[in-house]
Amino acid sequence: MTQDSVITIVGTIVTILSMGITIWQASEARSYKNQIKSDIRKINLTNISDSLKRAQEEIRKLPTASQDIKRGMRPIELIRKTREHFDLALSTINANGPDGNIRTLIIEAQKRLNSYEITMNEGSPNPQDVHDLQSKIQDAVSITSTAIYQMEGKI
Repeated sequence: MTQDSVITIVGTIVTILSMGITIWQASEARSYKNQIKSDIRKINLTNISDSLKRAQEEIRKLPTASQDIKRGMRPIELIRKTREHFDLALSTINANGPDGNIRTLIIEAQKRLNSYEITMNEGSPNPQDVHDLQSKIQDAVSITSTAIYQMEGKI
């Protein structure tokens, strides 16, 4: 075997080893990328859950009858704050992503909030709107918590 042949064989072996290392590093990078996506989704779901819980607090304060409006209570302000929480959550959730079902519940709750606002402005709020609104947001919070627990491997 000549010196050229030995150099060629050694060069080929080094190239094959380098290629193997490159493939391994690429697969590790893909794994890290998926982990980062999962972590970002978990952070977003946690923020959504917190926002929806604050919305629930506002919803609980909504009067179910015009006689229930206490001095200093401003139902329009409660509706505005609730709407802000919904908007924050909706702007975070991808409609076609894995959390589309949460988005759907929030949109349905938003429709109930709009219906409540109309009846409130007419002077006779519909208590069923408040109950449905609270139920849908509670379902969204539960689904969000379940998704977070699944991502953490607790379920």
